[in-house]
Amino acid sequence: MPDGGRFEVREVALDDSWDAFVDAAIGGHIFVHSDWLRVAEAAGAGDPVVMGAYDKDALVAAIVGVRTKGRVHRLATAPLLPHSGMLFRQPLSEQRPRQEAEQSAAWQTLAAELGGFDHIHVSCSPDVTDVREPLWAGWIAHPRYTYWIDLPPDRQQVWDGFERRTRTVIRKAETAGFHVAPASPEGFGALYQSTYPDGRPPVDAQMAQRYVTEACSAGLVEGFSALSPDGDVATTVFFALEEGGSVSQRYAWVAGADPTHRESGASALLYWKVLETTPATHFDFVGANMASIALFKRGFGGELVSYYAMERWNSRWRRLLAKLRG
Repeated sequence: MPDGGRFEVREVALDDSWDAFVDAAIGGHIFVHSDWLRVAEAAGAGDPVVMGAYDKDALVAAIVGVRTKGRVHRLATAPLLPHSGMLFRQPLSEQRPRQEAEQSAAWQTLAAELGGFDHIHVSCSPDVTDVREPLWAGWIAHPRYTYWIDLPPDRQQVWDGFERRTRTVIRKAETAGFHVAPASPEGFGALYQSTYPDGRPPVDAQMAQRYVTEACSAGLVEGFSALSPDGDVATTVFFALEEGGSVSQRYAWVAGADPTHRESGASALLYWKVLETTPATHFDFVGANMASIALFKRGFGGELVSYYAMERWNSRWRRLLAKLRG
């Protein structure tokens, strides 16, 4: 077995050196950059926690989350941040056994430092494909899915890849007079709340509003709304931005919709106009884990991509209580 005690664990500062590590790391993602973690903190999602495994002064791996507030001492991927979890440096050796051994030892080292949390629930990037070490240690792995789309210069190829039903509803919305315009963060929380008729959105609407306001102020997102012929907002989506060299990416970060326009095709129109005009070369739908949402996103013809949410309870009675509460 790998030596889980070969590394020293230290708290990692959220500075330029951390962001440089993220950019090169396996499992690195824009949503664990320091600016996004600060947005989560300012939105009230919790205090950022970045614990690093060091070989002398070299950062080998890290686990990222936020310390949530409440009676349960929890480390989690922040609400509305799709990924955090484990990150690993690029391999120093070309030998795969050595690569696996280092990652296994890093998992062991960092997991041993998480005993003070009652509950850990982190969503790893799709780049983290080997989760055997936490499974062997009694963690639970929850498969998750999203869709990725490559965006060639000729966007007609993207349109041709849509399912027929998606093209049909887009044409329907355009014919009815719906159109797409830039959006501001004002009023998004109320729109987000109205998206869920049962009044129970997955993230508190006030927190969602704070998130969007902070992310817009930091220049991390751009928003677009689909407007009815009368100028009413049918749906709004904020897209996270990533730029790097010849590759740029857009992420469908957070959305809100007026249920009275649910059958209008406005949401499909908005996504198509963004896909058609964005300078990005790649697009991530950021989750396709509910049946209705997966059906909608599948219509855009992207590649289905899997990732893992990793969970562990260190308190048996709290785990039982959470199970009883559903």
